[in-house]
Amino acid sequence: MTYIQQLRSTLNFEKIFFVLVIVFAFIIPLSRALISLITVLLILFWLFEGDFKNKFKKIKDNRVLIAITLFILWNFITLLWTDYSGNLSRTIRLNFYLIALFVIATSIKREQIKPIITAFLSGMFISEIIAYGVFFEFWSFKHATPVTPSPFMMHMDYSVFLAFSSMLLLNRLFSSIYSLKEKLFIAFFFFTVTGNLFLSTGRTGQVALIAAIFVLSFIHYRLTIKSFFISTLLLITIFSSAYSLSDSFVMRVDNTKHDVTNIVNNNLNGPWGVRLAYWIITYDAFRSHPFGNGLGNYSQAIQEQLKQHNYNFLNDGRKKFMSNLHPHNQYLLIILDTGFVGFLLFLNIIYQMLIFKIKEKEIKEISILFTTIFFVSCFAEPLLIKQFTLVLFVLFMGLFSITDSKIKEVSSS
Repeated sequence: MTYIQQLRSTLNFEKIFFVLVIVFAFIIPLSRALISLITVLLILFWLFEGDFKNKFKKIKDNRVLIAITLFILWNFITLLWTDYSGNLSRTIRLNFYLIALFVIATSIKREQIKPIITAFLSGMFISEIIAYGVFFEFWSFKHATPVTPSPFMMHMDYSVFLAFSSMLLLNRLFSSIYSLKEKLFIAFFFFTVTGNLFLSTGRTGQVALIAAIFVLSFIHYRLTIKSFFISTLLLITIFSSAYSLSDSFVMRVDNTKHDVTNIVNNNLNGPWGVRLAYWIITYDAFRSHPFGNGLGNYSQAIQEQLKQHNYNFLNDGRKKFMSNLHPHNQYLLIILDTGFVGFLLFLNIIYQMLIFKIKEKEIKEISILFTTIFFVSCFAEPLLIKQFTLVLFVLFMGLFSITDSKIKEVSSS
């Protein structure tokens, strides 16, 4: 027996992966550097463990993982017609994190999912304490301000974390498996998370929350008058409270009204108007390049259309702004980069996420809520090209895929 084989036989890989993923879940809302470090460690231990035949079988037997694999493969195939892009190297580096999704899906046990989710919520609780301290001006922290009390990431990305945490906690309040004592703490945590969501200026998570509340009511009460009433009551309560208590939320609502008025008057220079302009530009780009412009080439595709067309609803300043940034929409970015094939493969990921069978009722509910929050938020931000939101996808998609593959193993035995 070689030294490497001897060392491999002495390591408890199951425990190593569990500890690493627990830490990974905890630090996801807290640290860019630690996210990178834990990702590298997960991949290295996964490679060192070996047993690739069993790992590849788990991937092959899991429709969600197959859907993600096909999407990644098509992304890299489009490199064949990528001329040049300053975004390419960054895009490829970010795809590196997706390897951790397969590590989690093939190395974590089904019974370990709930402790990992609790670790994630613990990390969110710490970020909450810091955010509220900044908001009430008890302390300063990095670039967070009382107007945007997001301690570790951009406020738009943080709003997605907050929206998902809020719905995860609200789902537990609806559940019958938690005691009254547990629900009291869950309720307190829910109110602080939801309050933080509306203290922040991130509208992305706020919009996703609306969709998720309707989905939550449908999960528990089906499509009935009761579910519609509960959803409406929750939304009225949350949004009226936010409007009464949060100056930043009032400011955002007023800005949105102003943007809508400008859009009606064919002026797309505001934040919402620019997002609409990206749809128009993407449509023109798609007609020119139905198979996309190549991975990471979205900026060049936008610049090309801005040169070719006279978009008179945009001023020169906005055109310059748009030519150097992403289209503020994951779906549009995919169409620009990888065309209709990439877009259909991405939709297939969402479809496979929604239909896979999960034995545990609560985990299935969480998977539906995560799908709602994440992919509704993708309409406002390209979440898969941002480190924090990408690893959020990696963690929870990996966890949900474990459950799916385990059920298939049991049913086939």
